[in-house]
Amino acid sequence: MEQKNHRLLQCALEIMKYISKQPKGVSFKEICTITDLPKSSVHNLVQTMCNMNFLQKKENYNEYRIGLQCFEVGNAYLSTNPFYSVAKDIVENVSIRCNQTTHFGILNDHDTIYLYKFDSNQPLRIVSHTGKRIPAHATAIGKALLSGLSKAELDELYKNYKLEAITEHTITSLDELEKQIEEVRKTHIAYEAEESSPYVRCIAVPICNRIGNVIAALSVSFPIYQNTVNADTFKQILFDAKRQLEAALLTLDM
Repeated sequence: MEQKNHRLLQCALEIMKYISKQPKGVSFKEICTITDLPKSSVHNLVQTMCNMNFLQKKENYNEYRIGLQCFEVGNAYLSTNPFYSVAKDIVENVSIRCNQTTHFGILNDHDTIYLYKFDSNQPLRIVSHTGKRIPAHATAIGKALLSGLSKAELDELYKNYKLEAITEHTITSLDELEKQIEEVRKTHIAYEAEESSPYVRCIAVPICNRIGNVIAALSVSFPIYQNTVNADTFKQILFDAKRQLEAALLTLDM
């Protein structure tokens, strides 16, 4: 028997999810438009979330942002998973060895969510952050994550889903995406060139558990014009990190 969600709790969580994607803040009027509740009920929900610091009201404005409590709860997701704690140091070490930006992420529906990001000392910084959600089809790290799905699973995942173009180089054909992912399955490495950010290339590897399921991925991003880049060196560093991460998963029995 299908279990129904608690209506008020679902509305409260949907409000927080919506506000989290609006960095400039959201008005109370706008919040009301995303629910089918009476304004009085929405006001009570919003006020309660403010009182508990899950939302924060901007002073002198009728606008709301995500509160500090969301940050604390969100970080608990990482701190309570022993593998993610181990991964943090390994991902940071890859960034230091390459002197490039590194990302560590997981797949959620059609998107990659960045759990860790470490910046390089390079003058060009990659515009991203921990917790950012980006379409998997547009990134090397996303393709590495998608390589854990079969063709049938990919077809089901992208059924009735349009591959949006983030840049002029983004893959918008499912056939082409599946072709590239099949190559990732063979080589265990994924590539991207300006598909998610102009002037940026990316190399990524999938991280697999003891039974071969892809549970995460690790990437290195770098400017396309950087003459000192040695992609083969980056690949070797990524494969070293992949072995370390997968060995940690065996130790942790995950």
